[in-house]
Amino acid sequence: MFRIVGFLGPKLPMFRLFAGSIGSLGVGIVAQTVAFVLLARSLGAGQFGELTTISAVTALANSWCGFGPGEALRRIVSRDSGRYAEALGHTLTMILVTGAVLTVLVVGGMLFASTIDRGDPSSWLQILLLLVPVNVAFPSIFNLTENIFLARGDFKRANLINGGTGVARACAAVAACGLFGVTSLQGWAMWWASTHVVIGLVCLAMVWRFGRPHWCVIRREVWLGGSLAFSSFLIMLRHSVDVLVLSAVAPPDFVGIYGAGRRLIGAALVVPGAFDRVIYGKLAIAGRDGPLSSLRLATKYLPYSLGISATTSVGLFLIAPYMSLVFGPAFVAASDVVRALAWTVIPTAVQFLAFDALNAAEQHKISTVVSGVANAVGAMMVVLLGTAYGTAGIYAALYFSDLTRGGGLWLALNLSARRQRHIEAYEVSAKSRIFG
Repeated sequence: MFRIVGFLGPKLPMFRLFAGSIGSLGVGIVAQTVAFVLLARSLGAGQFGELTTISAVTALANSWCGFGPGEALRRIVSRDSGRYAEALGHTLTMILVTGAVLTVLVVGGMLFASTIDRGDPSSWLQILLLLVPVNVAFPSIFNLTENIFLARGDFKRANLINGGTGVARACAAVAACGLFGVTSLQGWAMWWASTHVVIGLVCLAMVWRFGRPHWCVIRREVWLGGSLAFSSFLIMLRHSVDVLVLSAVAPPDFVGIYGAGRRLIGAALVVPGAFDRVIYGKLAIAGRDGPLSSLRLATKYLPYSLGISATTSVGLFLIAPYMSLVFGPAFVAASDVVRALAWTVIPTAVQFLAFDALNAAEQHKISTVVSGVANAVGAMMVVLLGTAYGTAGIYAALYFSDLTRGGGLWLALNLSARRQRHIEAYEVSAKSRIFG
């Protein structure tokens, strides 16, 4: 008994941070689900389809906005708090520049897309001008604010930003659809944009006391951030392939059922994601000494990550039969989707840890190449196996993709550490020959 207490005692602070991170991320996901249901019922299938299209395109664009803004600032400030103004100035500059460029490209590209009101293109333009900027740039600003507090070890305020953003969006949906009876996409766009502006002002007020930014561009961080953004883009693109393939080989009803199951799997990834969120600051400090140090720390945390993700997978498998109670009797078959994909949480959690360890050691190019190749191969496998064998082929391809990416990232991390070890051994040997 005393041994157990002695083992768990020093780890209680980390467990508390982990629980707080899960809570904040979970609140955000629940709030987004509430907003999703309300909007679907109020806007109708046609307008909600337009909103879904805009959200999907802007989500892909957002992966490029700021070039990994949160990761860069947290890594820099975790190592040297004196560089806060420089890191903040660089990050804001990248968000503003890339956000403006991406907004112009997305609005221009979607301006001539099919709309609900074909007779009034000015309404469609207004909708795009309201939704696209806030969907592309503001999530990066919120992510930056959260990481400012994470870099300072203030997990309470970071959790408040994370969970509070989702709650604010849900409250906007409740107010707009439930209280004011908004039933048009144009009306909702005004609510959505106004809500994001208010959240942005709150974020500004919360970080104002830390000092003003030193406006600059850190050239090295542009390349590192670009690699991270490219990797994030491929991941998001890969996560859309299975739905696209399924749409070609299955009826629309099953596509909706599959989407409900995938949504639950995505929500469950909050648990291992929260663990990585807690330990990334320590990985960044260790990574200052190179991939060898980040590998040691990542290996130390690997059993915890496996235990957390395995527990999550078991929980998903056990609650799968009750899917119809949450989504309705039409979604009974969604339980089969959850049972089949529940175990993908484990390799995904392993990926998270290796990916973060590489980036913490500033091995962004390596992580990008490995992730990019694995995601490209995984997407190709989803297309080939999904077309040939339907849902069973998609399931097999998803497991193949996750296992390949996780194994590739850990192999890359080990090879990077081995190369550093050989370089250090050579330098020691050279010095001994010179001075010996």
